Amino acid sequence: MNYVSELECISCGNKIKWNATDIFYTCPKCDGNLEILFDHSAIAKIITRESLAANGDRSLWRYKPFYPINENARVSPLQVGWTPLYKVEKLGETLGFPNIYIKDEGRNPSASLKDRAGSIALAVALERNKSGFITGASTGNAGSSMACLCASVGISPVIFVPYKAPKAKIAQLLLYGAKVLLVKGTYDEAFDLCLEVSKHYGWFNRNTGYNPFTREGKKSCSFEICEQMNWKVPDWVFVSVGDGNIISGIWKGFKDLKAVGLIDRLPKLCAVQSEKSNAVSQSFQRYSGGAVKIEPVNATTIADSISVDLPRDGVSAVKAIVESSGTAIEVTDEEILSAIKITAANTGVFTEPAGAAAVAGLKSMVSSGKITAEETAVCVLTGNGLKDIESALKVAGNGELIEPNLNAVIQTLGR
Repeated sequence: MNYVSELECISCGNKIKWNATDIFYTCPKCDGNLEILFDHSAIAKIITRESLAANGDRSLWRYKPFYPINENARVSPLQVGWTPLYKVEKLGETLGFPNIYIKDEGRNPSASLKDRAGSIALAVALERNKSGFITGASTGNAGSSMACLCASVGISPVIFVPYKAPKAKIAQLLLYGAKVLLVKGTYDEAFDLCLEVSKHYGWFNRNTGYNPFTREGKKSCSFEICEQMNWKVPDWVFVSVGDGNIISGIWKGFKDLKAVGLIDRLPKLCAVQSEKSNAVSQSFQRYSGGAVKIEPVNATTIADSISVDLPRDGVSAVKAIVESSGTAIEVTDEEILSAIKITAANTGVFTEPAGAAAVAGLKSMVSSGKITAEETAVCVLTGNGLKDIESALKVAGNGELIEPNLNAVIQTLGR
């Protein structure tokens, strides 16, 4: 059994009864995104601080009752989750903010936080998908994650990605055995095409902001942050935002923990966007109550993982920011690139541009005095820097070219 009670439309509030066989995507009344609701009183009887302390499973499956799958559901054998959370004092000294932690999501199997979402989506597909086919659209990370997890259970998915996606991410897709369709267009065009194809063939669609199960995997990041901090909730969590699904998932995770009594307060969220892909930030700035409206932008940021014209889970993202009494800020691409180098040099963790955006956002908040030194912040580094070497090389600098002899070394070091 699982502990799902019902589904609720995030836009219109329509309730949908949960059953054991159907796959749910969007609201049948308004086509809005769905949120999966749980029987928290039942979960509270199973998951406690004591039961978790005694649980030897160091993966996201240690929290299985919080997911919309059955206890005996088939899952990927790869270890997803329980990524390191570091308190990084040297980075704190550099930024002038002592209480900073980083969550290194690049340690997941495909080197991205998206493995959390893919794990739950795959389990649901294996449990409910009658077609036997899985598809998804991605800027690179979500697709390579889905391909990675599918490979672990002998499935070859069909993945749609923009043809300009970073080569490392396309290489991952191909090596994992996915059928890769390089779309001559943007991520948004790849998304819409994937949606059309999945409806035509009846395939299981993993698309972020369309498939509500992806949010359920991403919330596991919040579970780990709280448990790894010995149940002391941080004051702030900084999250880079593209389509909005990660930040809405992280917020849902904190709310789930509070609902079952594992934590007694909630953090504030800071949504960090590039000023060249800022639809969520702009929507938040305009918001004055009532329905959330997301206006598309022309996204051109170097941070491909968060380069989105129309955020497909944008409404949920803005609601998460508002509910948490948080904020949304924009940083430049130059600040994002600089944060890659600052983070690596001061923590030993190499993150891709989207991950570095969280650090750039914290740096901006510290500089403007919008966060105090007494507060605690967690920056979620969403993917490994090897995903996008071309961006990293723009700020890495160059090594010293020398002759292969001792004198050359002495002369170079002397300079």
